[in-house]
Amino acid sequence: MYLSQWEWGTTHNFLYDPSKSDYISKSQYIHLIDAGLEINTAYPLILKPERKVDLILSFDFSEGDPFLTLTEAEKYCSKNDIQFPEIIIKKEDENIPSKSFYIFGKGEKDVPVVMHFPLFNKINCEDNVQGWRDRYQTFKLLYTPSDIEDLLKVSKQIVTLSKNEILDNLQQKKKAP
Repeated sequence: MYLSQWEWGTTHNFLYDPSKSDYISKSQYIHLIDAGLEINTAYPLILKPERKVDLILSFDFSEGDPFLTLTEAEKYCSKNDIQFPEIIIKKEDENIPSKSFYIFGKGEKDVPVVMHFPLFNKINCEDNVQGWRDRYQTFKLLYTPSDIEDLLKVSKQIVTLSKNEILDNLQQKKKAP
């Protein structure tokens, strides 16, 4: 749906008062909107124990620290006694991710597996990660059609490169008791 077609009040606002809503705990499928606030991700809100979340596909499309949303989610979950995997990033990957995706929590009991996909990484941007970040700054207001095509290409590439691993993790979770 395009923003121009959206009607006010048609998206359930589970953040308004989550304690009075069954939306998060009872809905089979949940569509979350990134509000860009606080920890800049909505998935800690769905990690109530009754949801039994097995797998989170986490896409980082920010221009800054590619792991910030994860480390902030880990802090939030720890503070609120919510099961979440430990996020350990190698020093050499902190600023410039060397892989197209990272897996956290695999093999850990009672925590969801998190597959994290940094948009700009050495696999899809080669040695020009900072150049891509500079080109696609968060507060840049105008992108050319060519800019958009290039960004879509890079975005699709991280999923394409990871397709088999995503499917494997989905299958593993499907088989788990």
